[in-house]
Amino acid sequence: MGDFGESLRLAIAIGMTVFMVVVRFDQERIMRSDYFQSRSRWMGPLSYYGLVLLFTAGIILILPRGRASLFLVGGDVGDIFPAMVLFAVVGILNGAALALLRFRALLPLPLEMLPSRSLAAGLNAVAEELQFRSVILGLMLVGGLDPGVAVALQAVLFGLAHRRVWRERDWYFVAVAFLLGYACGMVTINTGTVIPAMVGHFAVTMGIFAFAGGRLRMQRI
Repeated sequence: MGDFGESLRLAIAIGMTVFMVVVRFDQERIMRSDYFQSRSRWMGPLSYYGLVLLFTAGIILILPRGRASLFLVGGDVGDIFPAMVLFAVVGILNGAALALLRFRALLPLPLEMLPSRSLAAGLNAVAEELQFRSVILGLMLVGGLDPGVAVALQAVLFGLAHRRVWRERDWYFVAVAFLLGYACGMVTINTGTVIPAMVGHFAVTMGIFAFAGGRLRMQRI
């Protein structure tokens, strides 16, 4: 009976995760639906973020040692801080490289757009790290998948999910998304917490805004 209960809880958690992935891959079409188009522009993103938080909380309750299994715990400052600093440096270098190599100039995001885009970047970083590095990666490891394989698979899913959102762009953003997903996955496993990945995700996005946001401000990031 114990084994059946464990299997049932894992199956429910996997089902909830698959639903979250499907919603993420179809996010663009959902946001364009009549329901969201007739409402505030924040209604769609906030609904998505709320859904991620709700399902993550449900999976925590379902799984034994839910928070630890999903890396939703604190970690050692000596491990976390260097990882966050490294992510910040990479974010700056990536943003500068994108601006100089692709657009031939530094084109920062206009100051009047900074507060709203910063808030959106923070919320998005938390939601996507919960979904990919916490839930998806955590469940792969709970299911017994090799950590290296699990990190690679969730990074591929992360990159593909962003290809759907950035369909009108080129493969640069897909490559960055894959590399970011892989780096965040490795850091999450090595530190035992998703916190550095959230900070790193936010740093990379803000690096793009800081150096190339003026070129991309009319497009969704």
